[in-house]
Amino acid sequence: MAVFNQKKPSLAVNPLPAATTGSQSSVVGKTLLIKGEIFSDDEILIEGRIQGKISVKNRLVIGADGVVEADIEAREVVIRGKVTGNVKGSQRVEIVPAGTLHGNIQSPRVVIADTGFFEGSIEMHLRDDKNSAKEEKQAEIQQQPAGNENANPQKPPRK
Repeated sequence: MAVFNQKKPSLAVNPLPAATTGSQSSVVGKTLLIKGEIFSDDEILIEGRIQGKISVKNRLVIGADGVVEADIEAREVVIRGKVTGNVKGSQRVEIVPAGTLHGNIQSPRVVIADTGFFEGSIEMHLRDDKNSAKEEKQAEIQQQPAGNENANPQKPPRK
């Protein structure tokens, strides 16, 4: 039974979850203050202070200790800290229970938790033209005449 008592060697000391998904993350630490513009293709986690403008092609997370005074543009924005400025999420904007946003939101999907704080306005539009094309097709199907047998095939009545 010596096989069960042997320790297996550790292959990786600190495996990075981002490496398995194919994208990387950047972290703005608690003691860091950045004034200016930030541009990134990868995910960013902000635990420090940012003043200026943030543009991220992926996900942006403002951590619980993060304080942001900036206009934000990202695919997805999650606010756990404090944000002052306008937020534009191409897919989604979320304010979690401890999150605070003073500014406007523009996104197709908005989630505000029960105890999350939001002061501003929300503008919701479709994500892209593909979604509007799907909706137009669905509307056309629903508007077809009821007498058209080919449009809405039905099961024959029971005898």
